[in-house]
Amino acid sequence: MEAEIKPTILKKYIILCETHAETVKVVSYGIASISLVIALYRIRPFSKFRSPSSIPSHFLRNKIPLQGTVMRIEPSCGTLLMVDHKPLIPLPRLNNSKYLPVKLAGLNITANGISWLQTIVNTKNINLIPLIPTKEYLNCIVTMSDQNQEQMRIGEELVKLGFATVEKNSLTSLLKDKEILYYQKRLLKAQKWAERKRNGYWQFSKHPTLLWKIQQSLIQKVENVLPKFIVKQFYI
Repeated sequence: MEAEIKPTILKKYIILCETHAETVKVVSYGIASISLVIALYRIRPFSKFRSPSSIPSHFLRNKIPLQGTVMRIEPSCGTLLMVDHKPLIPLPRLNNSKYLPVKLAGLNITANGISWLQTIVNTKNINLIPLIPTKEYLNCIVTMSDQNQEQMRIGEELVKLGFATVEKNSLTSLLKDKEILYYQKRLLKAQKWAERKRNGYWQFSKHPTLLWKIQQSLIQKVENVLPKFIVKQFYI
């Protein structure tokens, strides 16, 4: 007598599905529904953020990018960008007058910097990487696409122009994060460049000397020889 052939796991699964088709269908729909709810909770595609407290903790932890339009520049609290946050899937809303207050992380912005923001950034679409929420505002890394579709790092550009200075120890608690450490290094590098060039704030903080004028003349000659992307990358 031949040995009885045991059904494989796949066959057992097929038999189970055929026998309990309705039950399997209900369980499958249930699992799919739960997965969808979890995905919607994590992504928040319909959520329009209007206050720092409304940002989910996992958005901050994972630094999930946000998009929005700068509606106005607010000089209070060290200069804020009042941002009309754009959810992934926008829905019609009755009240659109309340905006998300955003502060450029790690910066002290001068009066010239406020004027620059009002001219260059106001009414423009920006990208935000949320870092630290406070009661009054959300600290963010802010970028914007310029006319050449290149990403402009707003904070770094302000520092290079001498329209902002880097706050000491403002991001110390987050420096274990490689992205934030890189951001702060870029800001400090831009500040050294602005200080050397005597841009903006540094024009009055450090008076130009004869040696400085000679150095700047030599640097200008080097800038005229090198390709622009090298000059831009290394702040020559």
